[in-house]
Amino acid sequence: MKSSIILVILSFVMAGAAHAHKASDSFLYWQPAFVEAPGRLDIALVDLARAVPLDGNGDGQVLWGEVVDRQASVRNYLASRLQVMSGDLECPLDLRLAGITRHSDGNYLAVEFRPDCLHSEVAPSQLKYNVFFDQDPLHRALVMTRIEGNDRLAVLSPDQRTLTFAEVPSVWQTAGDFIWEGMVHLWIGYDHMLFLLALLLPAAVRREKGHWVVEDRLGAAVKDVALIVTAFTAAHSVTLVIATLGVVRLPIAWVETFIALSIVAAAVNIIWPFLGHRRYLVGFGFGLIHGFGFASVLGDFLSDTSSRLVALASFNVGVELAQLAVVLAVVPVIFLLRNQWIYQRVVMPIGVAVVALTGTVWAWERVPL
Repeated sequence: MKSSIILVILSFVMAGAAHAHKASDSFLYWQPAFVEAPGRLDIALVDLARAVPLDGNGDGQVLWGEVVDRQASVRNYLASRLQVMSGDLECPLDLRLAGITRHSDGNYLAVEFRPDCLHSEVAPSQLKYNVFFDQDPLHRALVMTRIEGNDRLAVLSPDQRTLTFAEVPSVWQTAGDFIWEGMVHLWIGYDHMLFLLALLLPAAVRREKGHWVVEDRLGAAVKDVALIVTAFTAAHSVTLVIATLGVVRLPIAWVETFIALSIVAAAVNIIWPFLGHRRYLVGFGFGLIHGFGFASVLGDFLSDTSSRLVALASFNVGVELAQLAVVLAVVPVIFLLRNQWIYQRVVMPIGVAVVALTGTVWAWERVPL
């Protein structure tokens, strides 16, 4: 049983090393006041290139000219996965490639669309979205509708693929959507997860003078974990708010690079505590950086909507609930295994090495050149 738990821990760490990537997001806007093009979809070029071959010269970059060359394929792909309904009837879509737009994490293709519902006396009532779900079940479409001056924020996912225009969501619906998305974002954000695990691992076993020292006092370990998590939470909450509201913006490439370096520092600190034993200060300092990473998901999207404070607060609550779930799952396992020789001599060193190596590789891949 104990060996099985150890294997689970190692496999989780290795999985994080193998599958680190930014979550796939798109941005969908619906504003009937814009009669010529009430709908707009911004889709990441890196995601679109996986579904439609766009890189004509094979240089690893997708330029506007290459998108134009494949515009028929792009339209066909989107037309088969984006539907606007008027009652039970589907409205043909007039799709127009409007250009390349920039979000915090890279280049996006802006596609404007206008449903032709002349066959129906009923206005468009629903939008059905199936873009990228067949190739990436973690994909999300962040939706903003503005109807008669009222903003609505929603999230479309494999479990919720339909947006009903007539419905006016309550504050609780918006909050529930973004709480869940905050939780999912933390759980699939392998860099954030690895950093959190690197902070939690020394809770019951720490390195002192070249030897592993076991913490036998559960209260002391719980206090240590509580201080770390609270400091990390407070710090990234501050930067998440100020970055999403546009008070401070940092280049996402550098933010992701420093997040990777923070993983390396947290891992190395387990073996050689060069950052000291007040790990809550480490958690706070690096939490400031991670907050900018969380904000990269919401910053552009919430910059011009009246519901942004509800969405922002709910997303942050979701991140914290997911973080608490990780703590409750990891800390008991650490205490269960802390006295085992194989844990101290094999699992901990290998785990630290894998985390540090993974962070180093990510930093190298992400550093702007």
